[in-house]
Amino acid sequence: MNGILLVDKPKDFTSHDVINVLRGVLKTKKLGHTGTLDPDATGVLVVGVNKGTKVMRYLNNDEKVYNARVCIGISTNTLDKTGEVVEKVEVSKLENVDEIIKSFLGTYTQTPPMYSAIKYKGKRLYEYARKGIVIDDIPSRDIEIFDIKRISDIIYEDGLAYFDYSVHSSKGLYVRTLSYDIGKLLGYPAHNYELRRLKAGKFTIEDSYTLDEIKKGDFKLITLNDALSDLETLVINDEFKHHVKNGMAISLRYFKKHTLTKIIDNDGTLLAIYDKHPSESKMRAINVYPKEVE
Repeated sequence: MNGILLVDKPKDFTSHDVINVLRGVLKTKKLGHTGTLDPDATGVLVVGVNKGTKVMRYLNNDEKVYNARVCIGISTNTLDKTGEVVEKVEVSKLENVDEIIKSFLGTYTQTPPMYSAIKYKGKRLYEYARKGIVIDDIPSRDIEIFDIKRISDIIYEDGLAYFDYSVHSSKGLYVRTLSYDIGKLLGYPAHNYELRRLKAGKFTIEDSYTLDEIKKGDFKLITLNDALSDLETLVINDEFKHHVKNGMAISLRYFKKHTLTKIIDNDGTLLAIYDKHPSESKMRAINVYPKEVE
């Protein structure tokens, strides 16, 4: 059992909780995931199973699509509804909501939240936050927002406002921070109230399985070859199998493009990942996968 499993992560589970459940169900300890989801969030979690963990590095730079619900009028220390209230302001009527949301299109400079796994001087930010330590110089980073729009009516309830929006972004986006920043431009404290990831790269929620389905055996793994379908592909014959098996360099002339390339055999089995050596006219192995990987 080797490949990629798409899990529809349930609410109130950490990403690590999901891995622990899968270890019991799939009877293996060799599991890993990309794109951590907060416990309160749901949606696509990409999990590598056994040899599938060896290709996770190539799946971690993918774009993401989320649906989120923001609560305007309250901010919390975690930027979501699980945290302690930091500020509360009564909301009567919001103005220019769609224009403000659209203003985040393009390059969006974001500062990661204190309650996050980002490392700062050797420690995770949440380790400082849990001790009440506030870091004032967290490095910001640029996120690319490809699409963002409101997808629901604005609901006013108990002096607060709620609405849903969808966002398609590059990797590394903290939607909690985005929801807070949307509220800030609207002139109010805010936090992220609900979050669901619909897509991670090419992997979608429609192709994901709930934990209950997986427990019943109602799931299918994605092969390593299919998981890496976005990479340049080279199909080799028996002449070069011993080269690839031993991770030997191969001349550039056998490759259509001198970029990251997966090498497969005639059966579609992933054998290796090659890339161009910066100082040579050859392609060299980055990862080699035994025949039995599939």
